[in-house]
Amino acid sequence: TEFFKNDIAYRGKGVVNWCPGCNTVIANEQVLADGTCERSGDTIEKREMPQWMLRITKYADRLIDDLDTLDWPEHIKEAQRQWIGRSRGAMIDFKINITNANDSAESSTVNRTTLMTVFTTRPDTLYGATYLVLAPEHPLVAQYEAQISNWTEVAAYIAETKQKDDQDRLDNTKEKTGVKLEGITATNPASGEEIPVYISDYVLASYGTGAIMAVPAHDERDYAFAKKFGAEIRQAVAAIFNESKNIGKERVGIYGLIQNDKGDYLIQHLKKPGYFWLPGGGIDDGETEFECLERELLEETGYDKFVIGEKITEVFYDYPAQAKYDGRNRAIIYRVTVDEGSQSPISYTEKEIADDMQTKWVPTDQIKKLLDTGEPTRSAFINFVIDIANGSIFSSNGYLVQSEEFSGLNSEDAKEKIVEKVGGRMTSTYRLRDWSIGRQRYWGVPIPIVYDPDGKAHPVPKEHLPWLLPEDVDFRPTGEAPLAKSEALKKRAEEIFGAGWTPEVETMDTFVDSSWYFLRYLDNSNEEGPTSLKKQAEWMPIDIYFGGAEHTTMHLLYSRFWQKALLDLNLVTESEPYKRRINRGLILGPDGNKMSKSKGNVIDPDEHVKTVGADTVKMYLAFMGPYEGANYPFDLGGIAGVRRFLERVYGLSDHIVDEEPAEMTKLLHKTMIKVRSDIETFKFNTAISAMMIFVNQAEKNGLSRDTYLAFVKTLAPFAPHLMEEIWHDLREEGSVHEASYPIPNPQLCEDEVVTIGVQINGKMRGSITLAPDATEAEAVDMALLNVDVARYAEHITLKKVIYVPGRILNLIV
Repeated sequence: TEFFKNDIAYRGKGVVNWCPGCNTVIANEQVLADGTCERSGDTIEKREMPQWMLRITKYADRLIDDLDTLDWPEHIKEAQRQWIGRSRGAMIDFKINITNANDSAESSTVNRTTLMTVFTTRPDTLYGATYLVLAPEHPLVAQYEAQISNWTEVAAYIAETKQKDDQDRLDNTKEKTGVKLEGITATNPASGEEIPVYISDYVLASYGTGAIMAVPAHDERDYAFAKKFGAEIRQAVAAIFNESKNIGKERVGIYGLIQNDKGDYLIQHLKKPGYFWLPGGGIDDGETEFECLERELLEETGYDKFVIGEKITEVFYDYPAQAKYDGRNRAIIYRVTVDEGSQSPISYTEKEIADDMQTKWVPTDQIKKLLDTGEPTRSAFINFVIDIANGSIFSSNGYLVQSEEFSGLNSEDAKEKIVEKVGGRMTSTYRLRDWSIGRQRYWGVPIPIVYDPDGKAHPVPKEHLPWLLPEDVDFRPTGEAPLAKSEALKKRAEEIFGAGWTPEVETMDTFVDSSWYFLRYLDNSNEEGPTSLKKQAEWMPIDIYFGGAEHTTMHLLYSRFWQKALLDLNLVTESEPYKRRINRGLILGPDGNKMSKSKGNVIDPDEHVKTVGADTVKMYLAFMGPYEGANYPFDLGGIAGVRRFLERVYGLSDHIVDEEPAEMTKLLHKTMIKVRSDIETFKFNTAISAMMIFVNQAEKNGLSRDTYLAFVKTLAPFAPHLMEEIWHDLREEGSVHEASYPIPNPQLCEDEVVTIGVQINGKMRGSITLAPDATEAEAVDMALLNVDVARYAEHITLKKVIYVPGRILNLIV
């Protein structure tokens, strides 16, 4: 009710995920990548219907920015950033034009000056926008039904799109589909050009404004669509090579990417400097680009029969201040084909002869390998041109071209200037959608909302809370909300509010409960609020929180939003609920899949406890692998190995000796240090490994009764029942779990001697054994006496010594 009063909860309408198996709506986060329901496995259907929503998008920036303050693994933070999907860009309005001659102004109810707003992260490419694309479900499409002359085709495509899930629609590997809206065009607000409008399923209604300006020269999806539908591809941003901040005047050069009928490329080659370039040259005053290229090709290649095709790209190539040209070469490259039989002798200048200039045909499969041997920047330039010619897209920042007064500006400088010119506005948009919480099922919290006879929603007053679930309900899912069948709930609403008042019949998603349960743990008898601020001040935020990786963009994100919303309502003391987060791994079925009754791969731990004991099962789960992140299949061989280890621990009483070897005392204290450290960092598997090593040595060397007792206490948290048994077998009083956990003595862990590697110039050449605290001089003397090292140390001059006591010795010679 507080969320509703503060416009955090609202009744909306939109396209929802309907699961036919659960007969209910589910959230985006509960739809798997293959478009199926995480609960039932059924394929999700898209439906438009009323729904209860929470404004999580209002908190999108805080949810991203506050991640920087958290001691969480970076991969968890990044997953939330990507899910929220903040993009900085601009809202730009395109005028929609009606061109259908059959549509009369008198009969049309459509506003003939409609503006279509698009969101783009690249307003610098606006002059390259050659068409608009709307999501098929965009409301404007249906609004213009009468004006769209091919409506039958459009309607069929819309129906087809409804059967596709979002992941399928965004799959860049699939062929682009769509329909042109005949009778409708748009006006590019920068150039004033009239451009076509399409619908295509690669645009989602749920992202941005549900419409995009298509810039096929600089976006892969737009390029693929344009190639299929024959839309214009116009470059707006040019790549920059060898960028220099200190350049002179701009020099415009026209060049040809020349191919013969075999597909070989013609490259200019200056052997002495060792670089390659494309045939062409600078444009003279009064020349057109074609005239310049024709002249240069005749001069430099000798070919007089060639065909100049489309412009491939424009590229900027900067010459540093000390270079010959002292300026910027704006290179404009055209596709050219030639007749190899038309070549005449070439008259080179003395300078070109001195540089050994020549043209050279290079096969397609060798061109990049050859260019890699030349001057790197020039090679990169030509490789780039070839890639663009073969269908690659330049999607990075650069210098603007064909963009009127903005041509020559770099992308970042041009963005806001272009947005200002067209009356747009810089803003951010998000992938995240508001959280749909209404569910058509019985389990879950009933929504405390009632409707007056006019259908207006009202929160249930506090004196009538909690608003409990009715009990006269057939809660089997049929598609209709079970609470709608309850006569008791209807009667309750009318008795409290009056005739004609009706109750809300949806329940809330169970993620609502898990978004704040930890706050109730602190103060679960409080009848005045969720939990007192005083108790929160003592306990919050939660120091460390374990959970499954699958909840990174569900419960973990929802509960962070919930905490921030409660903070705005002055109901909590902290803006973040958890200081530290660790994602635990999953125990999979023996088949390597997530355990599921439907797959028949569920392991009942109680069955194994009956046969091998609770300690074995518990230790096996700890020993499977690192606690954080990874997933492990259940393995009967592994559980048997842990059982054998515990039997050997029980049998250590047979290895007790009166005089314990010093190495066992040292190993005990090393083991205790390792186990303590690993427990604190949740590396239970390596703690168990260390204890296994101890048992191996104890069986070989023997151990004292005191060492055995210390080891039993060390192992007790891992195998509590067996260690209690051994504790009593050794005639100790009380419980092992009430005894102080053993404290290691670091001095007893120090080695009398250590063996370290000896390197010469970073290569391992031998090893030496010496005291851990030996000086550098002692280490060097001992190394030079080592036979293996001495073989490499003859006739050398020692320049430097890198020595880490107890670790490594590196002689630089």
